[in-house]
Amino acid sequence: MKIRNIYFGKRIPFFCIAVTVLCIAVTLISQLIPSTYEAFRFMYPVQYPWQVISYIFLQGIPKELMPEGFPYSAMELTIGHLGYNLLLVLPFGILVEKIIGTKKMLILFAMTCAVDLIANLIMGAIYTRNGDIYGCSGASGMAFAFMPVGMYALFLLGNRFGYAKFFKQISFYVLLGIAVPTIIISVTPNIAGVTGIPSMVIHLLGLAIGILFSSMFRKTLQDYFDKEKAAREVITVSSSETV
Repeated sequence: MKIRNIYFGKRIPFFCIAVTVLCIAVTLISQLIPSTYEAFRFMYPVQYPWQVISYIFLQGIPKELMPEGFPYSAMELTIGHLGYNLLLVLPFGILVEKIIGTKKMLILFAMTCAVDLIANLIMGAIYTRNGDIYGCSGASGMAFAFMPVGMYALFLLGNRFGYAKFFKQISFYVLLGIAVPTIIISVTPNIAGVTGIPSMVIHLLGLAIGILFSSMFRKTLQDYFDKEKAAREVITVSSSETV
């Protein structure tokens, strides 16, 4: 079985499509109407109830709000932020959603939202204690959670259908090439002056949630590949009998 066969399966990745559209739409609105940026972004204390969700779909920052002397332009930061998060959501998210279905993806999303919200409230209380302003935005917490589930699914794929064939798949190395930098970013508190301790915490929590989710729904993941293998064995036997 090839990885691309999973991507082109019958299930439609409604969740990943919705997340992608929302990320692009909310980010675009904040760029065109900078006054909406603070309304979408998570702030401590929370000013608007929707901020506990809307900040996930907000990437980058409008140029009007960029701090002076920042090493990157607003456009570079926004495109980089949006691009990298979608680079995780689309390859890994779609792979996972095709296997476990949209309903279980919503469970993964809910787990990530709950844990990230608690973490942000705690960090917000700590940072604002010294008079600092605490705010955050981005889908990286959720996006990072997809990666461990996707990698576990790939491990099961190789285990069920043979690693010899599995390691010959170009798509495997593409996904691995995305996963390795993701792990490096998650454990690095400062990447070129862009991220920080709060981002590192959210990234690590995303990976932890992904690992926990893989453990909770390992039977769902295993059953998918077991059914695929059984179906292919039936096709092979039928072809042999026909010949």
